[in-house]
Amino acid sequence: MTVDLLILINMCVGIAFTALLFYRFPGLPSAEKNGKDFPSVSIIIPARNEEKNLKLLLEDLKTQSIKPLEIICVNDDSSDGTAQVAEAYGATLVNLRDKPEGWTGKTWACQNGADIAKGALLLFLDADVRLGQNALSRLVHAYQAADCTISVQPFHTAKEPYEQFSFLFNLIQIAANGTSLPRNTNIGLHGPVLLLAKADYAKIGGHESVRQCVVEDMVFGQKLKQNHLPYQLFVGDKDVSYRMYPGGLRSLVQGWVKNFAFGATKTNPLVLLMIILWLGSMITVPIYLVLSVGRADLLMLGVYGLLYLLWVLILGFLANRIGRFHVLPIILFPVLVAGFLLIFFFSLITKVFGLPVTWKGRVITGKDEA
Repeated sequence: MTVDLLILINMCVGIAFTALLFYRFPGLPSAEKNGKDFPSVSIIIPARNEEKNLKLLLEDLKTQSIKPLEIICVNDDSSDGTAQVAEAYGATLVNLRDKPEGWTGKTWACQNGADIAKGALLLFLDADVRLGQNALSRLVHAYQAADCTISVQPFHTAKEPYEQFSFLFNLIQIAANGTSLPRNTNIGLHGPVLLLAKADYAKIGGHESVRQCVVEDMVFGQKLKQNHLPYQLFVGDKDVSYRMYPGGLRSLVQGWVKNFAFGATKTNPLVLLMIILWLGSMITVPIYLVLSVGRADLLMLGVYGLLYLLWVLILGFLANRIGRFHVLPIILFPVLVAGFLLIFFFSLITKVFGLPVTWKGRVITGKDEA
């Protein structure tokens, strides 16, 4: 009974940390409707083998309620029709070949796009981002209201069964960055959507200042702080969304191994401890639920059954705030936890032993700090 009591206390700790880690999900403000003048915006899209995604994003940009000054597509040595898609939609095309040593592909592409941009604001968008009709208006409105750099973690639309494994990674990423914490403890930006003044971009040295960083978004946020430039983080909705890793399970594993292998060391130690205890309490309940079945302990079976149901409700609530995930994986959340732990430990081994990480046909040899 003493062990059972400790487990129950552990569960309560997990619930408490849920309230702390996911205290809020700051959303973008509504679209501006008062006729206020909008600053000029240059949209920069780094793209490597993004033919399918780029077409969808450029279609979205055609329907925006406000129009950007320009759309710059930076073709990062693609082997597909990325360049042809950009040209077909009338975007300014920058073709890159022979990436220099000491740069990651994304930082090289972003810097080259920014170098020719003419707008007062620079909006960096990953090619897999999808935008509703009012997305650009809402982003600019958020920037004007905050009067500083803004960054958005898009709403994740997961379709295939394997894509459900991104749920816990998305959730922990939001917590680790400080987006959902009650205080302003942000440690970095969200890479898919970044809007900032061109003057601020120049002040921190642009993407050249983070050229070797695989998790450039986190280090970019630190550069802003070092230069006393504030920023705000948001969580997207139907107007700012994406579908991560539609290319299959292998791309999902490679993507998350890359992100966690190079990004885990950036997390605030206190936040990291809370995340570990939160996950630990989540893992404990299904384990002891199974053990209570083996012991034929009806009382504890009922207690752990209720706690399991409570975790399903908690995770279901959180899932609806950050994306569109299927109900069944939430009900079977121990499977998601097992997948998360396998990928996380593989990324940890990769980091500790300096193993190569492959992403989009390139072996990643960048750093996790500038």
